[in-house]
Amino acid sequence: MSFEIIAFIIMVLSFLGMFVIATRRLEEIASLPNSSIFNDHLKEKVQKETRDIVKKQYFSIQILAQKLLSRFRIFILRLDTTIFNLNLKLKEKSKKTKEDIDLELTDIKKRFKKNK
Repeated sequence: MSFEIIAFIIMVLSFLGMFVIATRRLEEIASLPNSSIFNDHLKEKVQKETRDIVKKQYFSIQILAQKLLSRFRIFILRLDTTIFNLNLKLKEKSKKTKEDIDLELTDIKKRFKKNK
């Protein structure tokens, strides 16, 4: 409860301070030109700044996308090589087992012929 009161007091004092500053500068504010040239210049400046910011952000987004795509490509290539290596190992194992099965079959045939 006391924190709310303190926050409220700070807010009121801040608004009073802004009001005091605005009243002191009222003469300077009134002496500012009220022409459209000033407003147009300010408007053009703001538009130019926003265009520059958007271009910079777009460029940084492009660079980020390129980096992400290159990292994704490297990941896919590494995954491809590991899958390729695993496939080769499986082929070698299947050749070995096929040779083993063939040898066992020839042994069985020889035994069968000896028994006759």
